[in-house]
Amino acid sequence: MRIDVHAHYFPVEYLDRLDRYGGNQATLFIRKAKLASADFRDLENHFRNMDLARVDMQVLSVSSQLPYFANENEAVDAARLANDIYARVVREHPKRFAAFACTPLPHIAASIDEMRRALDDLGMAGVTAGTMVLEKSIADSAFDGFFAELNRRKAILFIHPTGGSVGSQLIESTNLTWPIGAPLEDTVCMLQFMQANIPIRFPDIKIILPHLGGFAPFLTARLDQLKGRFLPGSSVLPSIQAKYFWYDSVNGNPSALRCTQEAVGSDRLLLGTDYPFWRDDAFKLCVDYVSEAGLSAADVDRILGGNAERLLGLTS
Repeated sequence: MRIDVHAHYFPVEYLDRLDRYGGNQATLFIRKAKLASADFRDLENHFRNMDLARVDMQVLSVSSQLPYFANENEAVDAARLANDIYARVVREHPKRFAAFACTPLPHIAASIDEMRRALDDLGMAGVTAGTMVLEKSIADSAFDGFFAELNRRKAILFIHPTGGSVGSQLIESTNLTWPIGAPLEDTVCMLQFMQANIPIRFPDIKIILPHLGGFAPFLTARLDQLKGRFLPGSSVLPSIQAKYFWYDSVNGNPSALRCTQEAVGSDRLLLGTDYPFWRDDAFKLCVDYVSEAGLSAADVDRILGGNAERLLGLTS
């Protein structure tokens, strides 16, 4: 069974609701997404791409278009709308889709309430969150209550970049926000999780980092060497802490996949496509390259679906 844990679905009704509330730091790409709405929100195109690459199931998320608003009522309203729409899609196509819920951060109590509703009542597979929430790192201690509830539930948390380019005007001014800004967000988020001691304090959260963890697997030796500069109080090397996380395979470069596999192990890798941003031939490439990276057949099977089946509790 092939399971794609990194796929998006942008219903027009939800995007319109975000626009009504003025957008947020996570909607830098929303206008472009709306221009592509004819095929982005057409489930038949999901099915066509999935069948093209023999993907059995996608786990959908609304990220990076997350309902993060300073006004709590607006954030709650948008989050509930998104989760209701996603739950309906899953109910209508239970063998093809699962979904990660969004929550109305930065409002902790409301986010815990919506997490309960989404996971317990709607039966969603986990939760998604951005690397940043209204310009604050998701690893900030302000969100400890959110992480404590995820940990209590032993829940899945799918992280996604917000398009904020980690605040770099150098990146944004040269149109590099998504080419390199997004994986840089992934990398920074992972290291900030380590700085916040998330792997130790909340060991039961199953955190998925996208895009092979950004640049982190490539830098493990450097991070270990410079540990004293950014993790002076930790006795655990970054290369060891990296094995706490799961990583989706969105990349397309076989050598990058091999690097990540060597750094964290094949049991921490999950198939991802970033659909619909990777679609048609690019979608198929994003799936096929896993089988063409020179890994063992057992490792390929784990990455394409076996690991996700266990993580999502789909095994019999």
